[in-house]
Amino acid sequence: MEGELFLLKDAKGRAFLIHLKEGGVFHHHRGTVPHEEIRKAGPGGRVWTHLGEELSVHHPTLEEYLLHMRRSATPTYPKDASAMVTLLDLAPGMRVLEAGTGSGGLTLFLARAVGPTGLVESYEKRPQHLAQAEANVKAFWQVENVRFHLQSLEEAQLERESFHGVALDLMEPWKVLAKATEALKPDRFLVAYLPNITQVLELVQRVEGLPLKLERVLEVAWREWEIRLPVAHPRFQQVGHTAFLVVFRKWKDC
Repeated sequence: MEGELFLLKDAKGRAFLIHLKEGGVFHHHRGTVPHEEIRKAGPGGRVWTHLGEELSVHHPTLEEYLLHMRRSATPTYPKDASAMVTLLDLAPGMRVLEAGTGSGGLTLFLARAVGPTGLVESYEKRPQHLAQAEANVKAFWQVENVRFHLQSLEEAQLERESFHGVALDLMEPWKVLAKATEALKPDRFLVAYLPNITQVLELVQRVEGLPLKLERVLEVAWREWEIRLPVAHPRFQQVGHTAFLVVFRKWKDC
């Protein structure tokens, strides 16, 4: 029971991530529920607070976990993280290089994509962020396929052409571009996550002279709808722009 993860949802769809503890109690504004009752109900079950509020019990999905986990840095949104996995064309058994780790949201998507036989090498130079990311990843994903490095990628010693993909979530990714490119296998992908178009233009300019070809620059749209039969309309609150994804493919060195 100790440390088990559950997600509770109330009648209004509000979600609450719970780490179970012996003798623990969940506090909702409409009452309390002992952790033991949550464990007994199990995923797909229901519990009630002492004031009669009904809560559904679930194992959190990766998307739900990322949105509700503790964070020390702004997380990569699930829509962008899942797109990055696709753009990197990751599969079980592959090795992927990540910098920076942030709160570990993208790390989880990468780790699950490459599976138990793959490996994620994740670099983060800020100790507080790395500690939180490591705790977040280990709480959700017990597979030992992530190596965390408290280090800037600029200082790292990387084997040449040893990674199937590179994911960069850095304010100035051009500072590590040459090193990351050298570590990437030919005909594989480097994807950068950048909040503003000025960073995108700077990155594309800095690629000159490296064996990288710009494949595309895109934003990921995610538009949810509210369904209340017989009425349907887009939700009034939407996640708009989060980041640009910049995709490069590596050429063979001539």
